[in-house]
Amino acid sequence: MRKSFIFAVAGAVVFVAAAALLARSGDRQIVSRSYVGHKAGADSQAILLRYPQAAGTRLDDCQICHRGGPRGTDAEREYSPCSYCHLLVYPNARYKTGVPKNYEETLNPFGLAYKRAGRGVAALTAIESLDSDGDGTPNGEEIQALCFPGDPASRPGQALAPTVRFTGDDLHKLPAHKQFMLMNTTKESTDDYVNYTGVSLLEVLKAAGIDLPGATGVTVFAPDGYSIDVTMNDILRPFPQGYFYAGPRSLAGTERAFVKYPESLPPGLADGQKITEAPWLLLAFEREGKPLDPSSYEKGTGRLTGEGPYRLIKPQRDLAGDPAKPGRPDRSMKSKTYGDGWDFSPAIDHNAGACVRGVWVLRVNPLPAGVEEYDWKNGWPLIADRTIMIYGHGVRTRN
Repeated sequence: MRKSFIFAVAGAVVFVAAAALLARSGDRQIVSRSYVGHKAGADSQAILLRYPQAAGTRLDDCQICHRGGPRGTDAEREYSPCSYCHLLVYPNARYKTGVPKNYEETLNPFGLAYKRAGRGVAALTAIESLDSDGDGTPNGEEIQALCFPGDPASRPGQALAPTVRFTGDDLHKLPAHKQFMLMNTTKESTDDYVNYTGVSLLEVLKAAGIDLPGATGVTVFAPDGYSIDVTMNDILRPFPQGYFYAGPRSLAGTERAFVKYPESLPPGLADGQKITEAPWLLLAFEREGKPLDPSSYEKGTGRLTGEGPYRLIKPQRDLAGDPAKPGRPDRSMKSKTYGDGWDFSPAIDHNAGACVRGVWVLRVNPLPAGVEEYDWKNGWPLIADRTIMIYGHGVRTRN
């Protein structure tokens, strides 16, 4: 939508659920689930004035007009519509193709038609009879049916993927699992030995009533659109037991230091010793006994900060040929080389990058044929509610 609104979003790091966002138009109170910087925006308000039934629904959001990274580019998997716009404010050198050059390029076909019609309530009325996304249904009919008029994969009459809503209360009723493990980073300055508490992803899927036979894996989404795929092999059985390396402790206080150790270590753990308990693919809610900080966009950088309220924790596997012995800590690939046995090694499983922060959606693959994907493109309202949505194969709608 408007350029000034996008910059307002970039500077806002507080995200709240629909009921908390109130704006006024004359004597009429309008509810919006958009960001704080968008809730009073003229474009957001125009849509709700023309289509009041959209208030608080999935259409009451930036993505009704904006798109994410275009299909077939290296920005596609990691950028939701909001994060895609943020690339204009906070460029990321990691991405070489599909990066927008201007705000118009962040618009989907409906958003582009709305802009060209002059924006506002009159513009929405003028483009109601158009079929902007080419799916055979006019824009106005799609919005009335709470379908996205800029996405051909969203159209009236199409079944929505069944979902299960999993709350924090649901999660805390399950058996808690604690695991001490190494979080090995690739580019960060330190690797961390950490104590996480959570519930295995397998227990979450079972508790949600998912029919697992026939499932090929799970896609785990973060609120900025980042996702990874995990296999059923990773879900159904524990990972190999890790090893504890105390050697880097002697480097503390020098430029060679690169490992952080928690205050509390498992009792009796010695250097080079196998960690007693085998770790699982975990949906964590605590680190060192404290709740994970909720994820948000970091002011001034646009990067995702915070781990929670839930984080996927994927333990190490050894990429060097011995699957029974996960790798040691190693320095960042950006670090100097010291030749002391702790330098960066590409053969080690740098698992921290696969540990998705701010988990809010789980898609059990494969998605059943003929259904519309659950809207995973804006997770911030569910982050505020500490809620996870599960959809896809073997899912029966529960609530």
